[in-house]
Amino acid sequence: METSQKNISRRNFIKLSGVTGAVLAIGYYVPSLGKEPDIFNKEMADTMRIQLNAWISIDSSGKVTIINHRAEMGQGSFQSVPQIIAEELEVNLDDVNIAFAQGDQTKYGSQITGGSSTIRGSYKRLLNLSASAREMLIEAAAKKWNVNVLDCYAENGFVIHKPSGKKFNYGELVDEASKLTPPKNIKLKNPADYKIIRKPMPRQDVPLKTNGTAVFGLDKKLPGMLYAVIERNPRFIGKVKSFDDSATKAIPGVKHVFKMEVDVFSAKREGVAIVADSLWAALQGKKALKVEWDDTGFEHYSTNQLYKMMNEQLKGEPVSFKTQGNFKNAFEKADKKIEAVYETPYESHSCMEPLNCVAHFQENKCEIWGPIQGPDWIQRDISEKFKLPIENVMVNMTFLRRFWQKSFY
Repeated sequence: METSQKNISRRNFIKLSGVTGAVLAIGYYVPSLGKEPDIFNKEMADTMRIQLNAWISIDSSGKVTIINHRAEMGQGSFQSVPQIIAEELEVNLDDVNIAFAQGDQTKYGSQITGGSSTIRGSYKRLLNLSASAREMLIEAAAKKWNVNVLDCYAENGFVIHKPSGKKFNYGELVDEASKLTPPKNIKLKNPADYKIIRKPMPRQDVPLKTNGTAVFGLDKKLPGMLYAVIERNPRFIGKVKSFDDSATKAIPGVKHVFKMEVDVFSAKREGVAIVADSLWAALQGKKALKVEWDDTGFEHYSTNQLYKMMNEQLKGEPVSFKTQGNFKNAFEKADKKIEAVYETPYESHSCMEPLNCVAHFQENKCEIWGPIQGPDWIQRDISEKFKLPIENVMVNMTFLRRFWQKSFY
């Protein structure tokens, strides 16, 4: 692909960056699967119409922001991603701010948080990204002083001239640094020299979750917002036969009651939604609702039946994820054989907070806020179901409360 570097005015650069004042904003772009990412500043990316899939910005006050494309659900990405950035960028962790990215698979690639992939999938890229930003700031300082760049180094949010001791705060350099091309082949630190990575530090999200300022899904409020709760069939594929909402509609604040269904993989789960002008009214309306369920047309398995089915399935050919060597041959030749069957109870992949989200529909666009593990999935799903252009669906992540049973580790 041929591209041309066009000059973008400082005013347009600031406008595109989405912040006020001068800013240094850089990120990485993966040209294709299996290729190493290219590092760009925001001006280059906008000129080439490239979407950066993670970027760092430093404003004129010296505040560092990293856009994180993954969720924070208790596993620690809100802490560990800033640690990676702060290490090579040479800033104090307290001076790093992390913001959740909106759902956008074309921009960020897969955003599903799972499989312990946040760090191992981004670690080296984020190190190179933050080291590039550091070197651009050092180069900018050297040009302002008219000195050799090798005589300058970065430390604690400053670029320092070694011979004279003069120094610039990062914020004083972002205007000049934003005009530079990110360097190639940056030499990263020796892990033995790390000051932040691999060090025990207080988590950044603990104070937020302790003093109540952390925003979870249920914390999000919009003017004139209505609240909906759902009474679902206790059987997964059961249906709604009928419902009596007379007592529900008599509760002050209840606005609507209607049957609903939601796709769950290849099945549809039915229920009745109660919409009210407060969460309390919606919950009271749900308690007053009378529903007759239709649980016909499908098998009602007991726990004993499920265990029996699974034991029968053990007699067939095993499903193999990875095979190495010849187990069957070795097992047949073994002098001593030990066989065992392990059973565990049903393990629920559950959350510690009520399932929730906030949705704002406006003509042909929709914006979502919530404790979302895969914002790009939600964006695609909403786009398909409501026939909306995918770029008109904005999905915002909040903090999540999640819990896995030990068997998931």
